[in-house]
Amino acid sequence: MVNPLTLFQSVLLLFLLMIPGFLLRKFRVGGETLPRDLSNIILYVAQPAMIVVAFIRDFDKEVAFNAAGVLVFSFIAHTLFYLIARMLFRTAPHGVAKIYRFGVIFSNAGYMGIPLIKAIFDDSAAIYASVYIIAFNFFTWSLGCLIYSEDKSYVSPKKMFINPATIPIYIGILLFLLPINQYVPDVVVNALSMFSNTVAPISMMLIGMLLADVKLKGAFTDKYLWEALAVRLLIFPALIWVIVYGVSLTGLYDSEIATAVTLICAATPSAAATGMFATKFGCDTQTASKFVSVSTILSVLTMPVVALLLYI
Repeated sequence: MVNPLTLFQSVLLLFLLMIPGFLLRKFRVGGETLPRDLSNIILYVAQPAMIVVAFIRDFDKEVAFNAAGVLVFSFIAHTLFYLIARMLFRTAPHGVAKIYRFGVIFSNAGYMGIPLIKAIFDDSAAIYASVYIIAFNFFTWSLGCLIYSEDKSYVSPKKMFINPATIPIYIGILLFLLPINQYVPDVVVNALSMFSNTVAPISMMLIGMLLADVKLKGAFTDKYLWEALAVRLLIFPALIWVIVYGVSLTGLYDSEIATAVTLICAATPSAAATGMFATKFGCDTQTASKFVSVSTILSVLTMPVVALLLYI
C-alpha cells in the first residue's frame, strides 16, 4: 500500500529539483535554447533509455498480467479524459482552450510517474509505469497534436504507432517477452540505467525553467486555470480510481500494485509536453508554462491526498 507521507516526500524531492532550473533561467545561464535542448535530451535519449531498461528482466506471467491491466486502464483513462476535455473550456478563448484541454488530458506520468513509482516501490515496478505511458504516447502524438494543430492528418495509424516515444517501448516489450534479455551486455544495461536516472532531474529542471518564464501576475485570477487544475489534479484521478475500483469489485481484475501505479500516474500534474507541443505548434506558450508549473507545485499537496483513495 502506498504511504501518503512517502509519496509526499517523493513529490517534494522532485519539486526541489526544479530549483536549479528556475535559478539558471532567472540568471540567464545556458542561453535561450537551453530549455529546448534539455527537452530534446529527455525525448530522444533519457526517456527511451528509462523505458527500455525497465523491460530488461526475465519474463514473469504475474508481471505480464498486471502490466496488461495497467495498459487497459491507461487506454480507458486517456480515452475518457479526451472525451470529457472536449466539453470543457468552451467559453475560454480558442487558443487558451487548446492549452487547457491538452494539459488536463495528459499527465506527467513519464517524467514524474516513473521516478515516483521507483521511489515508492522499487526499480522492478517501473515496468508498470512504462506500460502506462504507452497510451500516453499513443494519444499525445495523434489526438494531442490534433488539439493543437487542428490538422486531422495527425490521427493516422502511422503517427499513432510510429513516433519517437513508441519505438523504445517496442524494443522493451521484445526484450521482456523473448528470452533475449540475458544477452544484453551488462555495460549496455548500466549505460541505459545511468541515462534513465537523469530523467527526473533534467525534466524537473526543465519545468523550473518554464516556471521562471511564467508571469504569475494575474495567474490566480484566471478562472480557467483553476478549473483545469481541479480537473487534472483531483477530478480525473478520482474518476480513474472509481473505474479501477469498480473493476476490482467484479473480481475480474484486482492487483494492488497495478491500481496504485495507475492512480499515481493519473494524479501527476500536467505533462511537460503541454509546453513542448505548444512551442512546436506555435500556441500560447505562456499559458502552457503557467499551467504546467502551477500544477506541478500544487501536486505536492494533491497527490498524497489522492493516494488516500487506495485505503478505501
